[in-house]
Amino acid sequence: MVPEMVIFDYGQTLADEGDYDAVRGNRAVLSMAVKNPRGITAEQLQEFADELTKDMEGLFGEEKRGKAEGEFSAVSFDRYLYEYLEIELGIPWEEVERVFWKGAARVRATENVKKLLDYLYREGIGTAVVSNMMKSTQSLKEKIDGLLPGNHFSFVMTSCDYLFRKPHPRIFGMAQVKAGVPADRIWYCGDNLFCDVKGAAGAGMKAVWYAPYAKKGQKAPEGVDYLTVYSWDELIEVLESLKRGGKEEW
Repeated sequence: MVPEMVIFDYGQTLADEGDYDAVRGNRAVLSMAVKNPRGITAEQLQEFADELTKDMEGLFGEEKRGKAEGEFSAVSFDRYLYEYLEIELGIPWEEVERVFWKGAARVRATENVKKLLDYLYREGIGTAVVSNMMKSTQSLKEKIDGLLPGNHFSFVMTSCDYLFRKPHPRIFGMAQVKAGVPADRIWYCGDNLFCDVKGAAGAGMKAVWYAPYAKKGQKAPEGVDYLTVYSWDELIEVLESLKRGGKEEW
């Protein structure tokens, strides 16, 4: 059946953030410092941030970004990072994550995603975003609104605001509640076979693997049916085929 809602991952699905440099982001934040008594550089700041990340393995698992299913916020991370180093910033913590992200990432929309979103809107198919992210829902919404002005996303969710990370079924369950439609009438599109495809399918949604920006070496989840697309035009073609009574490809 044609879906009633299509939910998207953010990074490498709606947006290409391939040009990402944490030191560049640190430099942007440090430019806002009102006190830096140790003279900490952007490079030194990143060395300590890496140490913190390693120490957090005991709390969140060794492969947190790919495996663990609980989330923490950039605000809590930043508070420890900067206060421990006695760096005083002249902006609120919520703004720190925005300044860092803007400095670290050179972002562009994935090819033809605007065309797909316009198509879905014309067809009366709802859209939303659910992303594994330390940054807040509000920060992500602002980023998306700047990247894809005039979008019609019903809601945006980041894992740090909802405790659970993909592939945990609870974050998909929350998305389904917000969507207000049965899980099997929702398609979820993402670049990660573990977090996005396995997670969405496990929650009863139709999983779409968006492959052009996917990391190499991913293994297909066993026992999971999903659709693979290599362009957003291809997804439009699938939806058009279903409208004409074509066979579902799962």
